[in-house]
Amino acid sequence: MKHLLTGILCLLTFSASAQKLDAIYPGAILPDDRGIHVNAHGGGILYHEGKYYLFGEHKGEKSSAAFVGVTCYSSGDLYNWRYEGVALPVSDDPKSDIVSGCVLERPKVIYNAKTRKFVMYFHLELKGKGYEAARVGVAVGDRATGPFTYLKSYRPNAGRYPLNLTEAQRTATAKVSDFKEWWTPEWKQAAIDGMFTRRDFAGGQMSRDMTLYVDDDGKAYHIYSSEENLTLQLAELSDDYLSHTGKYIRIAPTGHNEAPAIFKKDGKYFMITSGCTGWAPNAARLFTANNIWGPWTEHPNPAVGTGADLTFESQSTYIQPVIGKKDAFIFMADRWTPKHPIDARYIWLPILFENGLPVLKWLDKWDLSVFDDYKLVWADEFDTDGKPNPDFWSYEQGFVRNEEIQWYQPDNANIHGGVLVIEGKKEKIKNLNYEKKSKDWKKNRKFAEYSAASIKTVGKKDFLYGRFEVRAKIPTASGSWPAIWTLGREMPWPSNGEIDMMEYYRIKDVPHILANVAWGTDTPSRAKWNTQTVPFSKFTDKDPDWASKFHIWRMDWNEEAIRLYLDDELLNETLLRDTQNGSLGNHTNPFRQPHYILLNLAIGGQNGGTPDDAAFPLRYEIDYVRVYQK
Repeated sequence: MKHLLTGILCLLTFSASAQKLDAIYPGAILPDDRGIHVNAHGGGILYHEGKYYLFGEHKGEKSSAAFVGVTCYSSGDLYNWRYEGVALPVSDDPKSDIVSGCVLERPKVIYNAKTRKFVMYFHLELKGKGYEAARVGVAVGDRATGPFTYLKSYRPNAGRYPLNLTEAQRTATAKVSDFKEWWTPEWKQAAIDGMFTRRDFAGGQMSRDMTLYVDDDGKAYHIYSSEENLTLQLAELSDDYLSHTGKYIRIAPTGHNEAPAIFKKDGKYFMITSGCTGWAPNAARLFTANNIWGPWTEHPNPAVGTGADLTFESQSTYIQPVIGKKDAFIFMADRWTPKHPIDARYIWLPILFENGLPVLKWLDKWDLSVFDDYKLVWADEFDTDGKPNPDFWSYEQGFVRNEEIQWYQPDNANIHGGVLVIEGKKEKIKNLNYEKKSKDWKKNRKFAEYSAASIKTVGKKDFLYGRFEVRAKIPTASGSWPAIWTLGREMPWPSNGEIDMMEYYRIKDVPHILANVAWGTDTPSRAKWNTQTVPFSKFTDKDPDWASKFHIWRMDWNEEAIRLYLDDELLNETLLRDTQNGSLGNHTNPFRQPHYILLNLAIGGQNGGTPDDAAFPLRYEIDYVRVYQK
């Protein structure tokens, strides 16, 4: 009853208008960007290129049948979800397997890096046939958000026996029709010995509640409830993920498991399932294995505390790793409401570990800091079209540094569709500080031939230590010099300290990604640097489309070190014991003071190189800036 009341209270908390969430509220209304309860039931998540994509069943007011299809939502933080539309619509063709009114459940999507295709599997029951079809459906798409094209449905592994079905079991003669009653000791032993597996040998194995799992080596697996929901089966998928190879095993024969959800930690496989009690909740089950092909060992219910005997009135659907956090996994479950299917609630809880096994505990509210000591203290998600928030950002203007050839101006920084766009333009702008005979490069140019923008949080937001994350897509044409960096609040440069989370420019005409830290010396304007330069080809060799995608730059900065990452790959580690200023900085450490953030697009200058005019206008896109602290 406690958890039902929690859901009611949370429903009152979240009105129909969209609100920014900073936590997960199990059992509450989960509003999307439109303020509408997320309609993606029995779903799973795909993480791709810096975003999470949630796929699930669209439920109606009075029916759980599929009258819309599979919906898709996206999120950068797992708290706030944007409606992306119907990824796989049902068909109007009465001859289609997925005609409107069929049963389409538990969709899951995985990405095939070799074919660059997104592959969706789901449990399918044919319209008007109840639950007798027990098929798996397959669809494919070119984009995470769809549209997906329906390919086929079938029962898996026709004409193939499980690897762990013995020869004696394969040749046994017991048939289902031999038994007038189920669940007698004799019937159960016959079922354990493969009676239903043999029955379905020619036409393929029954496939109902299901999930997908992609292992570290890229191999994909389909795990599903089979044999009249008596036995789980785990089957290998083909290299293109579009079919089964015929290699599969049985798990817990006659255990009556459904709703499988699987993950891997420290080389060990964990699977949480549910018993079969229709729409009613029951106690979760836990299985482990050192090899995905088994043997699988059953353990007690991983849920503990009040409500654990019914898994907090929910049933597992998926387990999602939290990207960028070690050993962080989210247990995803649905609290079904068969009389009002659209109102089914999501029970998402952190998976904790005790004595090496997963533990689920109820939390009314939680955020990702439960997995570590960090908590979000400030963020700009750039969600409101127009200019950057003046409470956070100010602008640099004119010619500023490094003999760069762009004129910085506010006009070139604008928010559109959830991203900040800093635009580099080729345009002639009069230098208001022009002095004909000046030796100052900022004054002796009558005109600027290019424009861009640089924004900073100086005097508005600064931070001492923490985790800084920026998701961005950078321009890479010749002349481009985008950057994400910080400067210390006190003392002149470089004694104030500089941290370059990201720079991109050409070194001897070869593109590089840079991650740098600089501090002061005994000489004015001369810095000591710890610089890491990575040839851009390292990234494009792995992914030729790298430059067209968003990536995450991260800094972890504490009392001991500054560590700079790109897509979770460590590029630079600087120990603070080595960053003492010179005499001009009074031998202080510039990284033990608050720093403010800068985002800019420079052009040309000392490092940018000669601009490729054909590439203009340049677009530097920033999806978000986030700061976490302990």
